[in-house]
Amino acid sequence: MPKAVQFRVPYATSAAVLVCLVLAANPQPTPLAFDRQAILAGEVWRLWSGHFVHFSFQQLILDAGALFLVGAIAEREFGPRFIVLLLLLGMPVISIGLLLVAPDLAYYRGASGVVMLVAFAVGNTFWVNQPRLRGILTILGLGLFVKAVLDAAGLVSDMSGLPDGVKVAWQAHVLGAGVGWSWVRLKLKNLQ
Repeated sequence: MPKAVQFRVPYATSAAVLVCLVLAANPQPTPLAFDRQAILAGEVWRLWSGHFVHFSFQQLILDAGALFLVGAIAEREFGPRFIVLLLLLGMPVISIGLLLVAPDLAYYRGASGVVMLVAFAVGNTFWVNQPRLRGILTILGLGLFVKAVLDAAGLVSDMSGLPDGVKVAWQAHVLGAGVGWSWVRLKLKNLQ
């Protein structure tokens, strides 16, 4: 008889989602948003906090729901310490990447890059440890790749309720995916 799956509350993931929800109550989250000029002027907290604030309620709900889903899976696989380290180190790497590769991106808000960070960390681990899932992971990866290409080309209608003039920061998604993939590759290499 198969072993029963035990449910554990994903505390670290829940805390990250809660921070997103609490900060949503602030009608003017601009002191926390990724703001290129403010970061370059020394407001380094924005390297982290920009991932917790959102442009719209719809964007918040989509990002928070996706973060909870992938974070809960990651926390089950790796534990809460992994999630905390991944977020604390991954968030500023994504933000610094945005400073370097997207010079026209003045403002960014949202956890979608972080969702990709965690999702690719989990997906990469499943790819290595559970080969039977490779077909599904390939389809999911291709779907995310196509969406990033369409976002970059401006061909996808915005589903997250971004205000007029605000475009999807597809670069954050690509950077998050790359950092998540790399993080687990380094972790797996160190375990061998």
